[in-house]
Amino acid sequence: MIKRLIIWYLMVLSVLSVASAVVLRQVWPEHYPSLLYIIPLFFTVMLVVMIWLKNLNEKKGRDRSIFFLSYRIVKILLAIILLLVYFTAVGTELLAFAVVFMIFYLCLSMLETTLFMKEEKKG
Repeated sequence: MIKRLIIWYLMVLSVLSVASAVVLRQVWPEHYPSLLYIIPLFFTVMLVVMIWLKNLNEKKGRDRSIFFLSYRIVKILLAIILLLVYFTAVGTELLAFAVVFMIFYLCLSMLETTLFMKEEKKG
């Protein structure tokens, strides 16, 4: 399950990264955030965090629902921290960055949820 999740996650992340860069450069070049690359980097780190939490959960023999809950909580907290740091440190193109971040967050959360639900039905 985890290998399939990693492959799908990285494929969707790649498509979203290219699409967001192209759309912002072509449609709204004046609103292109200079640190847009932070968004795919953040979600790549979240993939590593997800794998780490899953392995930790399995090692301790806990129920899968504990992994789902802990991952979602960690993900939302780290997302809030990233947005707050970006908003206070950079202070420009906040709306464009926040909208692109939200699109990434929602798309990848839907993918994770779908794959987690399929895994739960199997197991």
